Amino acid sequence: MEAKIKKARNKRGIRYNIIIILFIAVAALQIWTLKTFYKEIKFEFPKEMFKSSIKWPVSEITAGKETKAVDIEAANASENQSNSGNSSSQTSDANNSNTSATENSETQTTISSDSTVFELSDIQKKIVLRLMKLPEEDIIYQYQVYPETGYPNDKNWISTDVISVVLKDCGYDLMELIYKDMTDHTDAYPMDKKGSKTPDKKSDFRIVYFQQKFFQRNALELPIDFNTDDPANLLQWQPGDIVYFQIDEENPGKDVAGMISNQKSDKGVPLVIMITKELGKVSETDALSALKVSGHYRYPYPELNQ
Repeated sequence: MEAKIKKARNKRGIRYNIIIILFIAVAALQIWTLKTFYKEIKFEFPKEMFKSSIKWPVSEITAGKETKAVDIEAANASENQSNSGNSSSQTSDANNSNTSATENSETQTTISSDSTVFELSDIQKKIVLRLMKLPEEDIIYQYQVYPETGYPNDKNWISTDVISVVLKDCGYDLMELIYKDMTDHTDAYPMDKKGSKTPDKKSDFRIVYFQQKFFQRNALELPIDFNTDDPANLLQWQPGDIVYFQIDEENPGKDVAGMISNQKSDKGVPLVIMITKELGKVSETDALSALKVSGHYRYPYPELNQ
């Protein structure tokens, strides 16, 4: 009996040893398989998962062309050299709008009304010089987001881009300036229209009602009524001024923006350089006669000694 028990135990021991050996063999096989056939697999979430479901700005937006840096100083130097021979006799007449196509790029440096003459500041001259080049750049209207640059880097612009690009090329980075002002004074901006209390540097400066609010807070605010029969009123509308037009009183997001040209219509109305869906590209148009002005600003704020 004792021998049978011993024999049974030996059989169980052998079975356990076989199981352990098999387990070790399977584990070794798995390790060998992993080392032989292992390949690193990278998993990336689709970029679309991190894109906003809302297209900013919520308002209208434009299309345009790649913005190229302009050597303002060199252009001014060239202009001054060409005009040095007769600079003493040059005073622009406010009603002189019969200029040729080649004169459209020249900057009108004075505005006159009767015996009153207003000289544009140096920065206004730079702004107007850059502004007058836009219609030549084949910029088209189309909304496009620029998550990397904020500013348009191709031919697709919206109306607010006309202002931001011109000022940027003259040394005033609205993307940085508006973001800082919105961050420091968030309650001063209509964040309820956006649906978020967090400013977005790369898009908010292109939204028309945020851009206009910045100028309300930081620029010289000027009259919004235009009257060609009032010489004093005429002097308020200078080349380079920033203008906003109301399209839908119930929806400020549909407002559009532009800048005053140095050219006038046959009736003496300053033309506006702007881009809208209807215009299709950056154009010089008689917007003051056709649209309702909702804001009129001069930026940067003029110095008292100018």
